[in-house]
Amino acid sequence: MPIMRCERCSKPTYYLTTCTYCGRKICSDCVKSSRIAKKGEGLRVICKDCWTDVKKRKEYKS
Repeated sequence: MPIMRCERCSKPTYYLTTCTYCGRKICSDCVKSSRIAKKGEGLRVICKDCWTDVKKRKEYKS
């Protein structure tokens, strides 16, 4: 399995998650929060940068 780099912090990692709001591939250290949305929608992930944006945070919480 190749080592990839986080698009937020540039750390090398084996597992990346895509932020639902900005679309960047981020490592587990850069994930602020994640949760299962409504049935059928899958997992919602928000990175630390998107968490500071009030509009994106409100969208995540609702």
